[in-house]
Amino acid sequence: MTRTKLQGWLLALPGLIFVALCLVLPLARTLREGGVTLDVWRDPYFQGRLAWTLTQAGVTAGVAALIGVPLAFLLSRFEVRGKGLFLRLLLLPFVTPTLVAVLGLSALLGPQGWVTRLTGVDLSDTPTLLVLGNLFFNVPVLVRLSYAGFARVPGNVVGAARSLGAPWWRAALGVALPLALPGVLAGVVLVFLYSALSFGLPLALGGERFATLEVEIYTLTALQLRLSEASALIVGQLGFTLLATWAYVALSRGGVGVPLGGLPRARGGARVALLGLGGVVALVCFAPLVAVVVRGVLGTSGFTLAYWQGVLADETTPLLVWNTLRFGLMALAGATLLGGLYALGAWRAGSRALDLVSLLPLMVSPVSLAVGYLLAYPVLAATLPMLIAAYTLLAWPLVVRSLLPALRAIPPRLREAARSLGASRGAAFRSVTAPLAFPALRGGGALALATVLGEFGATLVLTRPEWATLSTGLYERLGRPGERNLGEACALATALLILATLAFTLLDGGEGEVT
Repeated sequence: MTRTKLQGWLLALPGLIFVALCLVLPLARTLREGGVTLDVWRDPYFQGRLAWTLTQAGVTAGVAALIGVPLAFLLSRFEVRGKGLFLRLLLLPFVTPTLVAVLGLSALLGPQGWVTRLTGVDLSDTPTLLVLGNLFFNVPVLVRLSYAGFARVPGNVVGAARSLGAPWWRAALGVALPLALPGVLAGVVLVFLYSALSFGLPLALGGERFATLEVEIYTLTALQLRLSEASALIVGQLGFTLLATWAYVALSRGGVGVPLGGLPRARGGARVALLGLGGVVALVCFAPLVAVVVRGVLGTSGFTLAYWQGVLADETTPLLVWNTLRFGLMALAGATLLGGLYALGAWRAGSRALDLVSLLPLMVSPVSLAVGYLLAYPVLAATLPMLIAAYTLLAWPLVVRSLLPALRAIPPRLREAARSLGASRGAAFRSVTAPLAFPALRGGGALALATVLGEFGATLVLTRPEWATLSTGLYERLGRPGERNLGEACALATALLILATLAFTLLDGGEGEVT
């Protein structure tokens, strides 16, 4: 092992220890506990929950592909006014707290939703709301990943097909798609995985009839205290999770895509398709957000500030805001320190194993993680360090996956030039590497903070009443009947959305990407 690789492993060591203690050990304890009671999988009820979990995830991935892949190709091959802003705004659903999306969809399509009142069609007792919620979060992921995949396809290859008379759609299907297929399929797998591991959406929108494995795990753990059976469900869930993770890693190999220059303007059928698909994506991704904000200031009789006044007058609101901010900032500090060191170590070591380890927290659901903590560290149950550790673990990979590609994209000749001018290794790092990688670190930190501010799954299992956050306060109001509680929930959701968006905007350097 060379000196550089050894230094890399030493830099990554704190992150490896953290992952071992906060992920590997809890999961191992879960596997041990669940292995004893795998008979739970013989129950037709849990078999049905597994089948439904995979079905709704598959439907979401399929619909997202039908919408997102053609749009991504068109965006990568044609110049469109506002394209950069549109791609940038697609990050907004990614940092939107789950319960905000739940309220937005309910305001539009719930029993008393605006669309329901206009059409008379109530979708609240159907799986449609759950699938739409999954699409809200995951269509942007697929569009951005597919866009990067199509951007790696040489423009002259597609141009050659067009010069031979092929329309844009035939060039896309026959030339661009086969070349970009690994990246596109990686995005589809990721959408499937995120949909299968979703918790807040099926808990709030699915009800008992459309509960997924995540909801069953939460019910068995927090409500029925049947930890052994919950562990058995986690064991089965880990099976398809690891399989999907392996597929994602195998498909996502390749360089980082860059936007192509000198693109032609969209005309004719391409322009119509762009406007149509872009409109559908905008409707799916932004209509729920608009609905939440509007619903928070519109009561049954029109414009009102009563809901906001009720939230501001509630003596628990300052505590909810304080807990949300302090937990988020503590998690951000830990994730930035551990994630930054780990990304530097993985970059210097050039190890594929370190790269794979950084993906593991993304593939484990917060609820499963919380159950593992309760099993592995019963003495620390309901303690603040455990809650912050869970938050930090959820934020850590977002920092690593943003910073690591940026470090790898820095041309070695820049550092070599600094060394040739007499700069030491440390000086070359401070003057060349650090400034070029810092925007990605800011972007990763922004994604991490915005994500943990609205975290819901682990909080619901590990929290105590005095640690209530905006997410748990919002969920509590959702459980109360009445127009006023719903309006105050929308006001709280708006505040949470503003807080997450503001945190992301202030921290983001414009270069943060999760790959």
